[in-house]
Amino acid sequence: MKFVSGLCLTIILGCLWLVAGVISTNRLKTLELAGILPYGPLPAVESNYYSYEGLHQAFDSSVPLKRASEFSKVEFETMLMTSLSPKEQGELKPYLNSILDFSVEYQVDPFWITSIVMVESNFNLTALSPKNARGLMQIKPDTAQHLYQLMQKTLTDDQVSENLYRPKENIEVGVFYLKKLLQNFRMNYRFATVAYNIGPSKLRNRLVEKSLDVNNFSYLVKVKDRYFKLTQTFAQVTKFKAMPYEATYVYSEQGLKLELKIVDLFPMATGSENLTAKF
Repeated sequence: MKFVSGLCLTIILGCLWLVAGVISTNRLKTLELAGILPYGPLPAVESNYYSYEGLHQAFDSSVPLKRASEFSKVEFETMLMTSLSPKEQGELKPYLNSILDFSVEYQVDPFWITSIVMVESNFNLTALSPKNARGLMQIKPDTAQHLYQLMQKTLTDDQVSENLYRPKENIEVGVFYLKKLLQNFRMNYRFATVAYNIGPSKLRNRLVEKSLDVNNFSYLVKVKDRYFKLTQTFAQVTKFKAMPYEATYVYSEQGLKLELKIVDLFPMATGSENLTAKF
């Protein structure tokens, strides 16, 4: 009799758990469809799509990242490094080249990557967390294995464990993860940053439950502090650096519209093939 009663109780609890899961999933989908919780692939964009637009909202920064292309890699490195203390410069220097290389390859903000590294490990390559997160960007082996599969790389568990203590490999997996999170949360940097810390599934569940204050989440606050520090020199230099003529409103907006209008009206007279090729 006790066995039957226990079995019935187990079945009832199991059914309640399944119903709760269905309700939670449906609520999550409703919020996503309503745009309240931005999640899922961006519609009608390429897989490597990236935008800096959400950075200002996430980090309260007026840093004109689009102007980074005006500087050489050496100049950019110098600006980033001089925002740090001499001790921090020495700690970052061995890894900065990899951070910048992967920021270009995966089109992710290098200041954001560096801020994450500072918060996660403070440039300690051998860092190991109580939850078994490893290396510079504190990635767990099972998470890394999943990410390598998404990167279409086949590695054994031993190879994954070794790679997490190799700076270049650790940084690449971390940057790839940031890019995936950013795309999955539809370019919302705050959500992507918090998801890097607690995981995307947990973040989505807590957002549905309304049990998380994202803006004041301690991890995000720490990343924002590092981000503000890292961008100080770049912000000052670009503030007083004249924009190139090609990027000015007159040239890029009105000038281009005028040229295209001329091409439309007089294609033969203006040599339209050569003209449009320049733009």
